[in-house]
Amino acid sequence: MKGFFPRPRSGHFRGGQYPFPTLISCDLLPWEIFIKIAGFLQSDHLLNFSLASSQFRRLLLPELYRTVALHSSRACLSGLAMLRKRPELCMYIRSLIVRPNCAVICWPRTDGPVNETDVASIIEELADNLTNLEKFEWSGLELPSNQLCVALRRKCPMLTEIVSSGAGSGYLSTESEVFNFENLTAFSLFVPPGPKKEFLLIDIPHSLWDMLTHRAANLQKLSLQLFYSSHHLLDLDRLLNTIFPRLCALHLDIVCAKGNTAPSQPFTLLGPFLSAHPLLTSLSIHPCPDVLPLDLPPTALTQLTAFVGVYQHVAELPHPELLETLDLTGAPVSAPDMKAIAAALSRLVSLKSLDVRVAAPALLVPIIEVCGGLTTLRVVFAANFGMKYLRSLSASLHQHLPHLRSFTLYKGHRLTDGTMLQYALTILANNPALQEIHLAWFAMRERFARRQNGSYVMRTDVMGMRYLEVCERGVRSANMGGGIFGRRFRYALEGKMDFRGSVERRVARIRR
Repeated sequence: MKGFFPRPRSGHFRGGQYPFPTLISCDLLPWEIFIKIAGFLQSDHLLNFSLASSQFRRLLLPELYRTVALHSSRACLSGLAMLRKRPELCMYIRSLIVRPNCAVICWPRTDGPVNETDVASIIEELADNLTNLEKFEWSGLELPSNQLCVALRRKCPMLTEIVSSGAGSGYLSTESEVFNFENLTAFSLFVPPGPKKEFLLIDIPHSLWDMLTHRAANLQKLSLQLFYSSHHLLDLDRLLNTIFPRLCALHLDIVCAKGNTAPSQPFTLLGPFLSAHPLLTSLSIHPCPDVLPLDLPPTALTQLTAFVGVYQHVAELPHPELLETLDLTGAPVSAPDMKAIAAALSRLVSLKSLDVRVAAPALLVPIIEVCGGLTTLRVVFAANFGMKYLRSLSASLHQHLPHLRSFTLYKGHRLTDGTMLQYALTILANNPALQEIHLAWFAMRERFARRQNGSYVMRTDVMGMRYLEVCERGVRSANMGGGIFGRRFRYALEGKMDFRGSVERRVARIRR
């Protein structure tokens, strides 16, 4: 970095002189170096990097606006208004994520409603300048308007990835322009149940299957999450009889209405479909309510490293030794299933990340006993427990998971529970090698509504002292006056931490 300090100048400090460096133009180094550095930075660090000088900002504009994510109604209005005033920035956007009326992401803050037609109209105006757009994601109450889809299809020649979520009215239009794209490499569609949790009583549009089977030969990622009555799924066989030579990620989540049995067709075609796609590395399947066998040959799924689904299908995987990531949160693990689950997990010798939902806290220990190589564990408890069991759980994590670096815990919440920071310190006491702890509490009497979230990341300062970087937010109970809260601070660990579950009291909280 000598190019930054070409000519030191003198300064005075307590009667002496010291060289005072002068930051000069970034032209002394090849601009490719700064672009390469920017590619490794997180968004907040990238922003700070770009503020070093006006030259840096101009140089890093393509990286700053590579991904534009508008995760709330307010963000949609303000972000799109800024792009409308400065349309020259649109040329840098490669990925545009728009989520109007998405209250889940704004939690615990409330997000006012926005007219999705107005949001779509602004994006339609900007389409002329989105010449480098490669991915468009829309998550709203309804699917994106036909006018917007037509504009993106005609004016964005680089667009190959579409993620669409909506149809909150409960009906999927058969004339939606979302299904008229061509040469897509990634397509995702999520259609939730109707406003009264009613399942759609219309056929899946034929235009969807036409697009996937006739105009998506280069498809690499496919995700379909549909809630339908079982007798309206017969057209799914068109998809399962198609071969996508480059398909590497498949998410098929078909939920049938209660009282309807999953049909023998077309789900029986799922096994041959998977066998015909040897490049699959990520697979998620949730045929509900019945779990049908896959009947996979030994030559199938030879590159699969990530799976989301049920343990019955895990037991059928022909190459379990390759699996590194597993998500079993779709259904809670109960006591009668423990023997079969333990047998299935014991075959996953390369497993590094596990997500699991258990009906009782005591059921977790038999699971982690057979998954000793885990570095990431996320657990959802469908029950509440106190500090006594937490200490036991923390000791079990240290005993069975010596390589664990990230731990996430979801549990029920009571007013008598301690603070989230106390829970994090208790877990960290037995597991000092942990780098991240994430906690989420929900109110069990309010249909599992979220109550509090906490994130605790281990950091080390320039003096070598460890501290926790803490971010907590949530909703206060009525007994505490109600309202929402959010706080960020650093928690310095000045005392030694032993493996008996105790933390010395010499700690200090450093608020930003």
